[in-house]
Amino acid sequence: MKQIAIRASALTRQFSSVRALNDLTIEVPAGVVFGFLGPNGSGKTTTIRLLLNLIEPTGGSAEVLGFDTRTHGHEIRSRCGALLEHSGLYERLSAEDNLRFYGRVAHMTERAIMVRGRSGPRGKRSVSSRRSGSCAGRA
Repeated sequence: MKQIAIRASALTRQFSSVRALNDLTIEVPAGVVFGFLGPNGSGKTTTIRLLLNLIEPTGGSAEVLGFDTRTHGHEIRSRCGALLEHSGLYERLSAEDNLRFYGRVAHMTERAIMVRGRSGPRGKRSVSSRRSGSCAGRA
């Protein structure tokens, strides 16, 4: 029996009135080089974010390396990596709010999130309260 690296069944993601991914069903065998190709807006980034459990599906199911994406996102992210086109920061949130959000996604304690957030270079002006979209050096 072949091992499956990625399995999705009727995977769907709806954002308000936009269906970004519609009933994706796919199996990718382990050891295969696989990429998502398509025009802007075709659901590539949404699919990757769903497979890494960075966002929740509105329908269907998926497994990566045998782990259910809804319940084992941490295990999946600890074994996989992805370089997405955008930084993933929510530009309307402050830097601190982004840290809190991604810290919670990574199942960090509130204390660990705040310690990490305060461990930046000394003498630098804090940008933690500024919106991420206004900070220099963003992608």
